[in-house]
Amino acid sequence: MAVKPTRSMSEHTFQNHVIDGFEQQGYTYVPQSQMDQNFNRETAIDEQTLKEFLIDTQPKEVAKVERQYGGNWSQAVLKRIQQVIADKGLLWALRNQIEMAPGAKFKLLYFKPKNDLNQTAVEHYHANRFQVTEEFHYGTMKDDLNNRIDVVLLVNGFPLVTIELKNHQTGQTVNNAIRQYMTDRNPKEQVFQPDLRSLVHFAVDADDVFMTTWLKGKETKFVPSNQGNGKAGGGNPPAEPGKFGTSYLWEEVLTPDSLLDIVERFVQITYHEKDKNGKKITRKVRSAMKAVIFPRYHQLRAVRRLLKATQEQGPGHNYLIQHSAGSGKSYSIGWLAYHLASLTQSDGSSFFNSVIVLVDRVVLDEQLQGTIMNMPHPRGMVAIAKDSAGLRDAINSGARIIISTLQKFPYIYNQTDTAGRTFAIIIDEAHSSQSGEAHRKTKQALGDHTGLNTDDADELDSDAYDWDDSGLDEDADDAAMRVRDELNAQGVQSNLSFYAFTATPKPSTLETFGTANPSTGRPEAFDLYSMKQAIEEGFILNVLTNYTTFQTYFHLVKKSEENPKRKAGRTKKEIMDFVKLDPSNVSQISEIIVDHFHDHVMPLLHGDGKGMVVTSSRKAAVEYFRYMKRLAARAEYAGVKPVVAFSGKLDLDGEEVTEGTLNGFNSSEIAKRFDTSEFNLMIAANKFQTGFDQPKLCAMYVDKKLTGVAAVQTLSRLNRTCPGKQAPIVLDFANKPETIQAAFEPYYMQTDLDRVTDPSVIYDMKTALSEFQIYDDAEVSALCRVWLGKPDESTMPEVLRLLGPAKEQYSELDQERQDEFRKRVSKFLRTYSYITQLIRLEDEELFNLDTYLAFLNRELAPKYAPEEPIDNLIAVTQLRIENKGHADITLTGGEPVKNNAGSVGVGPTTDDEDYLSKIIDYLNDLFDADFGDPARKYFEGLMTVLQKDAKLRTQAKNNSRADFRTPFDSAFLKALFESQAENTDLFSKLSGSQEALRHVQEFLFDEFYTREQREEREE
Repeated sequence: MAVKPTRSMSEHTFQNHVIDGFEQQGYTYVPQSQMDQNFNRETAIDEQTLKEFLIDTQPKEVAKVERQYGGNWSQAVLKRIQQVIADKGLLWALRNQIEMAPGAKFKLLYFKPKNDLNQTAVEHYHANRFQVTEEFHYGTMKDDLNNRIDVVLLVNGFPLVTIELKNHQTGQTVNNAIRQYMTDRNPKEQVFQPDLRSLVHFAVDADDVFMTTWLKGKETKFVPSNQGNGKAGGGNPPAEPGKFGTSYLWEEVLTPDSLLDIVERFVQITYHEKDKNGKKITRKVRSAMKAVIFPRYHQLRAVRRLLKATQEQGPGHNYLIQHSAGSGKSYSIGWLAYHLASLTQSDGSSFFNSVIVLVDRVVLDEQLQGTIMNMPHPRGMVAIAKDSAGLRDAINSGARIIISTLQKFPYIYNQTDTAGRTFAIIIDEAHSSQSGEAHRKTKQALGDHTGLNTDDADELDSDAYDWDDSGLDEDADDAAMRVRDELNAQGVQSNLSFYAFTATPKPSTLETFGTANPSTGRPEAFDLYSMKQAIEEGFILNVLTNYTTFQTYFHLVKKSEENPKRKAGRTKKEIMDFVKLDPSNVSQISEIIVDHFHDHVMPLLHGDGKGMVVTSSRKAAVEYFRYMKRLAARAEYAGVKPVVAFSGKLDLDGEEVTEGTLNGFNSSEIAKRFDTSEFNLMIAANKFQTGFDQPKLCAMYVDKKLTGVAAVQTLSRLNRTCPGKQAPIVLDFANKPETIQAAFEPYYMQTDLDRVTDPSVIYDMKTALSEFQIYDDAEVSALCRVWLGKPDESTMPEVLRLLGPAKEQYSELDQERQDEFRKRVSKFLRTYSYITQLIRLEDEELFNLDTYLAFLNRELAPKYAPEEPIDNLIAVTQLRIENKGHADITLTGGEPVKNNAGSVGVGPTTDDEDYLSKIIDYLNDLFDADFGDPARKYFEGLMTVLQKDAKLRTQAKNNSRADFRTPFDSAFLKALFESQAENTDLFSKLSGSQEALRHVQEFLFDEFYTREQREEREE
């Protein structure tokens, strides 16, 4: 039905375009009049088309039932089909055979074969009947007899997809189509009942697509199925010439090939675990159905793009999938695993021998595990490795899909047989650990290390691994083999493809798994479903909408006449921890939280609203819990039910406490009990701060410093949607709004990297270390010969003996040089591990140095002298907490994440000492605002001017404190004169007093350098 040229902008004109689009993709157009004749409303099947399909594709089976039932055979088959669908559901019937007496087995659908090797299978697939019709009559009930659906897609007589269309030009949008489904479509009609006939319903206009799989009247939930605008968030990209913004629906998503692939390997039915009486359900039948899962556009796009790239590029490539919370990541991973497991070469052989799904948690993700296990698969296809031995055996036996945790590989990396085999590794929640030891051991366990790379095939027999030491000649070959295996495990492995999923990629994750952008050369995600899109589409909530901050002001006094000299950095942290636990602080914050929770959060969700208190330490969690429990006992706070969560044991005033002793039940029950009405306010220390999925969590009370990814992951506990849940609430007692905004910005849209790591920096680090003259090449080689050779009882003492000369040289350095050397060693080890995940460094000497320094580093751990507890020296007075009001945190997504890897410089070589009285004065000035707001703003302005100097920031990151002094002093004086107009009185006082000027200059120097060095260290 070709669209005729017309000037009409009516809905019917749009409908004609849609029908024509489906025809162009391979559907046969069936006019309304013909469909009315063929479609039986009572069975909700185009019986004539189904009958023709069965006769055409399965004549032998038709002959069997014809001999048994005669001329009524088709009615008998239809009756049996309806019985099976009523029990097992339409999806099961389409994927399996319909068996009936006398031994006939019918297929209702032929899926596309993986290759063209079986000609019969190809012919059967092409025999499927794909039909599109319009103004579809479906009603069997009195009020529905004349109702019509705009467009319906049928396959072999079964209506699988319904579509309601609207046109802006007639004053209607996709929202009108949604309302039509909710108010004018009776869910009791067979054609609408989930998994009985139609699998999905689309509401469509020229700009947007929404879908649902279950019509429930006014309770029906439609979700967007738009393409998204990449970094720009939700919706669809601008339409191409001559097309609509939603043309992708019929040109891509619902083409015959695509629709059948969705039916075969995407659509999933979930079932209730228990019936209405609480009895466990053992059979997966339609009556126990919980939901029908149909893929959203980005899920289809990601899986199919990954498959296409894998087929084109072959094994040995990495892919980063940046999908926000709310993206349906568990389903995306499950679908990808099954598609990769069934991917074949042109000769029919498997593309990958095994697909391994890894989670970065000690306990397997139950949701992900359940998602994969619920997908249709033959017995034995999926192996769940609950321990290291199980993982080893699953790998060695060639299990098709293996589910395990990343932490198991260090135990089995040398026990696997992977020669000549290929693996696809899907990583759930890819974090920095995937660029460290566990990731390296994963590659060692699965990489095909049967020999060196092709270009290096002859090296093992050359002098490259001749240790040239007469005392250990017999071990030289073993050591050489081990070095070879270690070097071969570096960089990208030719037989391994990694597919890493995360919502918050760190720089290391981007560089390890990202795809280089051709225009910038910087790595980025292969596929993106952004936080911005997830928020705009309503799959998650914006946790920064209702954000209120509080400022704590306090004064400290000395309790002792002593004025001991202490490490400033550590002492400041001790003082802040001391203040956090001061009874006046605990009581004031607890009262604010409980009062707010009782009045504003507990009534939410019909009285089921829940909150979480994020504390700075386990001890703080216990103190808050005890005080809040006392508050909850008061009549005015009735209904507040606190529970505490932290790991391990804690000794408080001689009493050993655990979360179990405080709560009165086992730790393993906390999450489950918190989901009930038994508890509604969780006080947590680290535990449940990430990876905790509780949709009823409506508020968070933060009393812990949060930065970077940790801030995003912590606050994102609030973003889960729940019926009736509005924008979540945050009360923050520890962070500034600009800190939280800076943490979220890189992850709001696409996460970009500000720069890439230069692998050659490792050689600059090597040079910087050698200048200390702590060790020499001979000592490094000697230790590596011992450690990498055959181990015996002398290995450990010999390694320690060989570290002796370096330890002696180290001891002769002054304290500042010792600190710098130790930090440079640690940075070298981190950088070497990081870079060798990105590329293979074909450098045996560098590998030996890394091995040597790993041992030396453990011997150089700083030994701090015990200091008197801070609480014996100071006391808190005049503590008050001030509500700073609502914070306006608006995200733009314009900030790239900072890559701090690969710089040569190290942080401050010493923790500057100061007298305790000066430390207290500093904190009193900072928190009690003694200088007054005008002066504070002036100093902040000076810091802002300095922070804008990109060259100065780079110098701070890459130089020692001493080397940074000269460029800072010059920049400070320049900034001081540029800012004099901001506060002429203060400028006059500073310029007239050398002592005052020096104090401000030192303060800003310390603050600036410490801040830049902290940024440089964070990943």
